[in-house]
Amino acid sequence: MTRTVIDGGFVVTMQNRDDVIKNGIVAFEDDRLVYVGERSAFDADSFAAERVIDAQGRAVLPGLVNTHIHLIGAYLKGITEDVPGTAAGLFNRALPILAECRDPDDVYFGSLAHAIEMVMTGTTTLVNTWHKEMNIAPAVRDLGIRASLSEFLVEIGFTGLDAKTTERPWRTERLNRSMDAAVELFETWHGKEEGRITTRISPGGPGYMSLDGMARSRELADRLGLGINVHIAEVPGETEFAESLYGKRPIEIGVETGVLGPDAIAIHCVFLSDSDIDALAVSGATMSHTSYHVAKRGYFPPMEKVYPTGMNVSLGSDWCSNDLWHYMRAAVLIPRTLTGDVGMQSGYDALELATMGGARGLGLDDQIGSLEVGKKADIILVDVSRPWLMPIRMENFASNLVYNANGSDVTDVFVDGRDIVRDREVVTVDRVEVFAEVQKRAELIWQKAEKNF
Repeated sequence: MTRTVIDGGFVVTMQNRDDVIKNGIVAFEDDRLVYVGERSAFDADSFAAERVIDAQGRAVLPGLVNTHIHLIGAYLKGITEDVPGTAAGLFNRALPILAECRDPDDVYFGSLAHAIEMVMTGTTTLVNTWHKEMNIAPAVRDLGIRASLSEFLVEIGFTGLDAKTTERPWRTERLNRSMDAAVELFETWHGKEEGRITTRISPGGPGYMSLDGMARSRELADRLGLGINVHIAEVPGETEFAESLYGKRPIEIGVETGVLGPDAIAIHCVFLSDSDIDALAVSGATMSHTSYHVAKRGYFPPMEKVYPTGMNVSLGSDWCSNDLWHYMRAAVLIPRTLTGDVGMQSGYDALELATMGGARGLGLDDQIGSLEVGKKADIILVDVSRPWLMPIRMENFASNLVYNANGSDVTDVFVDGRDIVRDREVVTVDRVEVFAEVQKRAELIWQKAEKNF
């Protein structure tokens, strides 16, 4: 049994927007929070901490929750962002590169690289989706991050697929293989590492699966008792394809096939009509808003209509950039720019998307997402003595963090009460060794893929 006290920081509990405790205490025993509050009410002698961490000049927050990532996307950094054309970075660069990641060690080291970026910038929980997730699980295990993994269920090969392709030669045998892989992932990893690793079911959405395939995905999720992640209303061409083949929009298909429901995380949701937004809100699904990522592609969801519905919204990074501080800012600033409505979303609201929004989407809001007694000790410390955060005004503390802090200001990260990052360095794996290996593998992968660019 290990007792730890984080002493003297600005404690941002995320229980309500005014709940920031100056010179506060956060205490945990093993993996659970046992005290969050004022120093004056904490009995340090009775608690008898084995470790006391001085948090003077630092904010103490719940760990951030990233509800959509492809960890293998580390190999895409700096390659897909500036490709001209509609979704050309995805179809013309990303997919050919990832098709070359055939070696399980390519997957392991690439995934570990992206996950290291995430923990070092304050993410303690991630939701990953890709093929051959059995090769990705060891990376999140070795790092020690909390992770929900899901095999990407598709009924079509990605080769040759682009935004204008409307013909889909559905391949039932491919879907069967990916569903078998999802079951194997569940049986091997669900609940492992003291519960830090769980699994979900991830249908690709109507651009990647038939209606029968989507319905089968829901049946599998229900049989295993798992939630769903689904890419939907994601890219240009998807809506046109769905309407031409089925006479229905992607969100409508998601609802009718049963994929969208209270246990679902709907990923991207960029191309939404008013009726789509209403249907998504009624479904109870969480929208994983990839704000900073989709803006690179030159489009953005109608958040000025999404936010007022009260639907649960979380943040996801997709790939390339995984610092959720970027995504928090984009979730506020881009809708303001598009509409001129400065009152639509505040800095605190954006921080809520990155914490409790993600926790609710995973059905873990009783375990993570805020600093409350009994919850998991998933905690981050942020250096607020940096010039870009000074001076500090308590009334606007959360907004100051969101608008001015960066992932590099995160100094310490705890998952289940264990140090993952200490003094701005990851401590569970050898970061230098990992990135030397990733660089070597990336150069070989890029060389092979460039013939398909």
